[in-house]
Amino acid sequence: MYHQTYQYPLGMPKLQLEISLLEGMLEALSNQDKDRFVETIGNAHITSAGAAILVFRTIWSLGWVETTKRSEALDGDWADMLRRDHSSIDDLSEEDAHEVLSWMVRGEKWCGGHVGFAAQDGSLDRILSRLLKLKRARAHTVDDWMGILVTPMALRDDLVRSALLWQQMFGVAPSITSAISEFDAARLVGMSFEDYSKYMADKTSVSKGSDFIFNGVRYQVKANRPSGKKGSQVTIVGKANNYDWDQLIWIHYDTSFIPNEAWLWHVDSYTKAFDHMERLSPSDYRKGIKLDISVLLK
Repeated sequence: MYHQTYQYPLGMPKLQLEISLLEGMLEALSNQDKDRFVETIGNAHITSAGAAILVFRTIWSLGWVETTKRSEALDGDWADMLRRDHSSIDDLSEEDAHEVLSWMVRGEKWCGGHVGFAAQDGSLDRILSRLLKLKRARAHTVDDWMGILVTPMALRDDLVRSALLWQQMFGVAPSITSAISEFDAARLVGMSFEDYSKYMADKTSVSKGSDFIFNGVRYQVKANRPSGKKGSQVTIVGKANNYDWDQLIWIHYDTSFIPNEAWLWHVDSYTKAFDHMERLSPSDYRKGIKLDISVLLK
């Protein structure tokens, strides 16, 4: 079995991560003899192997394999194109190159060795090279990523991805909802990444009252995210333990930490509405001011 571990900096933007992985896959293919891309198990079962199976697994893990009406309609066209001439790959758009790669990888499900044979005839290398060229062009820079490697949104994506993988493997996700929601709330009110970073630099997890201050307004943040398991639907929301803040923002996430909704309360209205209540529900917070979450979905 062929093993390869990709090393990339935390916080690498998605596009640059894709470029790094494409480079790794191409290097893995170039470092292995073509006759090792396919193997026969027993007397009849054929399967992709070596670097070819590494590419197969990497493409699946990146979420680049999908079946749409368009892809199903074009499956036959891709097969005909590759039988005729591999040079046509060099003219594909990024979208079509992804379609071809998805077709190659999906083919392993109905034809053992599909990816391996594509590696042997050079079409897999060519489609990966085409995608690499197109993504590099989009990145605007190839050789010097210093200074833009770490971005706040990429770090958020890393944190979420790690938490979801942890949940998948060990049942319970790490407690990242507070950190994610405070970061998102700052974005909602227009606080820049730089200002948020500077403000939070000397804060601790037990800071009392507000979670951050922006333009003189003290914000407290509450959030809920269901795990997706049975019984995880959000029915109870956190209530403020004190009123040492000016505005409270409640964010409701889906299972993947994508915001579904966000609501704002001023401290006076919040105290009047909820001070006498022991438990709050989502419907209670929805009586406040609804916030536009489009900035969080970009």
